[in-house]
Amino acid sequence: MKLERRKQWAAYPIGCSRRGLVLAAFCLLPTACCLFAAGGRYAVREVKPSIFVWIPEDILDQEGDPQFNRAGTAGFIISAEGVVVVNTTNSPFHARELLYEIRRRTDQPVRYVVNTDAAGDRMLGNEVFLDLQATIISTSAAWDDMSRYYQDLYRRIAEDFRMEARMRGIHITLPTKIFDLEMMLRLGGREIKLRNLGGGYSAGDAAVYLQDAKVLFLGHLFANGYFPRLAASDVRRWIEILRELEGWDVEIYVPGHGEPGGKKELAEFRQFLEWLTAEVGTRLQQGQSLDEVKRELNPLENYSWRARDLAPRAVEAVYRQLAGEQRAAPSSPGSSGAPPTRP
Repeated sequence: MKLERRKQWAAYPIGCSRRGLVLAAFCLLPTACCLFAAGGRYAVREVKPSIFVWIPEDILDQEGDPQFNRAGTAGFIISAEGVVVVNTTNSPFHARELLYEIRRRTDQPVRYVVNTDAAGDRMLGNEVFLDLQATIISTSAAWDDMSRYYQDLYRRIAEDFRMEARMRGIHITLPTKIFDLEMMLRLGGREIKLRNLGGGYSAGDAAVYLQDAKVLFLGHLFANGYFPRLAASDVRRWIEILRELEGWDVEIYVPGHGEPGGKKELAEFRQFLEWLTAEVGTRLQQGQSLDEVKRELNPLENYSWRARDLAPRAVEAVYRQLAGEQRAAPSSPGSSGAPPTRP
């Protein structure tokens, strides 16, 4: 599908709005109480001059999509010609907090927003920045995943009155510009490279690389001190990507959840994925069921990480991937059964 058709589809959803995909049945709630409830529950760190990271506390939100009830780490880059935002967290309420922090530091317009993947905790605040006429960017695969998420969310809301209440005032807004392999943003004398790293966490993963500052925003490809959301991820490919990233000329890796880290923290996260894959694989070879593996490996006591509710799901995701490879192996002689990787 060509981008023009994608943009047209996003601009005229079921309902009636030109601001992206809108859940048109819902009116906007007053946001003061939401901002008051969340006010001050985050930190902003300047990791390099004019490069900021917004780090929320580990709090489960009562508003928004319960599948993404934990706000993700976000960031913004200030230049003399405008601002680039990296991810918009899991709701417009938190995105307005992010915008507030930008406005405390500059009155330059927000020119670009980058969604590093399609998960709700990367993009559910997009509408705040589309209102500012920012260009919202993602990989084409992430755009496709977001459009499928919207369609499924519409169904979930229709089937559950609690979802209707939680999502009131939130408008699903898709990126307005997509890329496949790489894109370069040049703003205020700074070059910001967007790189497609899809195939690990999801097909639509992207990284935001500031080579001059040696800073890399990774979204869900890196979780620092948090259990990751694996879902339908290809954990083997994910490990390969992390190994590659450890070799990049980077000093600060900004995760999708948690505080910015260095090569040590990135390696520790990669080692966790390797350990989990090995432990699950050994038990699968021994004929253990999923329930048996989950009982033995949870609550993963060697890791005192946050988001412990995601730990059992991580075990299950790895088990299902490895079991699928095992089933596929006899029908594909000479193959590991692993899904093909993005070129």
